[in-house]
Amino acid sequence: MVVAETVQSPARMGEFSRRTLWRHAATGAAAAGALAAASPATLAFAQADAGTLRLNAGSEPDTIDPQKASFVGEIDKIMRVFRNLLQFDKTSTLVPDQAAEMPKVADGGKTFTFTLKKGLVYSDGMPLTAKHYEYGWKRHLDPAVAGDYASLGYIIVGAEAYNTADLKKTSADDLKKLRDAVGVKAIDDLTLEIKLTDPAPWFLSVLATWCGLPSREDLVTKGGETWTDPATYVGNGPYILTEWEHQNRMAFKANDKFHTGAPPIAKVDYAMINEPAVAFAAYLNNELDQTGVQREDKAKVEGDATLSKEFHQFAGSCTYYVGFNHLIKPMNNVTVRRALSAAVDRGGFVKNILGGQGLPARQFLPPGFPGYFETELEEQVYNPELAQRLLAEAGYPFAKGFPQLKLSYSSNARNKARMEALADSIRKVLWIDIVLDPVESRAYTALLKKQETTPPMFVAGWCQDYPDPQNWYSLVFTSSSSIDHTAWKNKEYDKLCDAGDKELDNAKRTGYYRQAAQLLLSDAAVAFFYHSVAWALVKSRVQGYREDPLEYFLGEHDLYNLKLSA
Repeated sequence: MVVAETVQSPARMGEFSRRTLWRHAATGAAAAGALAAASPATLAFAQADAGTLRLNAGSEPDTIDPQKASFVGEIDKIMRVFRNLLQFDKTSTLVPDQAAEMPKVADGGKTFTFTLKKGLVYSDGMPLTAKHYEYGWKRHLDPAVAGDYASLGYIIVGAEAYNTADLKKTSADDLKKLRDAVGVKAIDDLTLEIKLTDPAPWFLSVLATWCGLPSREDLVTKGGETWTDPATYVGNGPYILTEWEHQNRMAFKANDKFHTGAPPIAKVDYAMINEPAVAFAAYLNNELDQTGVQREDKAKVEGDATLSKEFHQFAGSCTYYVGFNHLIKPMNNVTVRRALSAAVDRGGFVKNILGGQGLPARQFLPPGFPGYFETELEEQVYNPELAQRLLAEAGYPFAKGFPQLKLSYSSNARNKARMEALADSIRKVLWIDIVLDPVESRAYTALLKKQETTPPMFVAGWCQDYPDPQNWYSLVFTSSSSIDHTAWKNKEYDKLCDAGDKELDNAKRTGYYRQAAQLLLSDAAVAFFYHSVAWALVKSRVQGYREDPLEYFLGEHDLYNLKLSA
């Protein structure tokens, strides 16, 4: 999933996931402010009861529509309210969730038949049927919905043709025919069939994410553009959205109709505190149960007997990058992009600006992830002499004639300090004129969702949805991706990813993705920046917390182990 903030990371926590912690752990810059600067949402938390888990969303989500969402701060709210067919257990193995068992597989791995558990209901008591999952997938692919993750479903029969239909040129009857041809069918109330165009070893993992969730057609129709408000946002998951004070607070309560019973934590409240310094102050004032720790706060944490016991450090599952809009000159020039990439001092930024809270990213995937290549790639590295030579080769010696370059980012005080450092490091090498463009966090998320509004240069990132190279290379950077809006296109890269996506032999798959990874680096589609490392504080009253990269999907192993002590 996409991360819009540079240092305000992605991820969320089911109850607490690596991602949520990192969302705040990666934000950093001078800690100022105390409770005097706290938002109304923070102050409201002072009155929270002992059964309420108090988290910080960081900002207002752009959407919590399951068929439109793609950003971390959207998906963690969605996965509180909805459940998919499968889930990841504590070893990150796929196991049944709303399905009664793992699917029956036929047609050489191209047809999956799922049977739902009996007696499943939504939080309002309506029975959940296979038809709801069929609707969820067809809405996910609806060209009128234009969801960011639509391309992830293109492996389904008829999906790409339906999703890419031109609404101005396709009649209603023809559009219905395309929709009916999509290979997701409810055979009866408990049986769902999914047909793929090719075998896809990664596809079942998708059915443990938010893709294809069973949103309800009756409520989507009733609510219209505001169907995600509490009155019509009804799901089959462990929590119910009860309040949404826009730009301020979201509140959830446990769903007593959830198929395995209400989770132990009765309520979950999210504040929307954009400034990490204010969130840190709120944690110190016992108004939040979790917050990120920045470099500026580390000494205070280490020197405090209580805070040092509440401190957690662990590797994240996200990679940040400096992105380019390839439709805007001179970002369409591969030599310019290579020059900019060689001018990014990744190691210096991690050491001097993040204080070690990260790992320099010289390729897309973090070390140890499926699809990371330790020695086989010519990586992106900091090389000032090469950067200067490349810029001259591109026709801009000593930056002569190079246009002013705008660097856009999600606005808060700590991001400002970090973006100033990034811009300064590039200026010192290439002498180009870079101006900072701070954008309000929700507006920034919206900018990155459309090609026509994607800035010339920006900082964003990617967090793993499921452990497979397809989730990185194919989903993000192929030409058919509905997620990435850099407009980078490479036919050979597309062919390699397509071959890897469909290959069942693991060694051959790895070879295809390795070649694709090198093209991504050599063409400087983006300049990879750093991999996430999380520093977080978690109150001692939160019992059962554990570090789990997929915990954000609210697996039952964490849902019922996480409790609040008195």
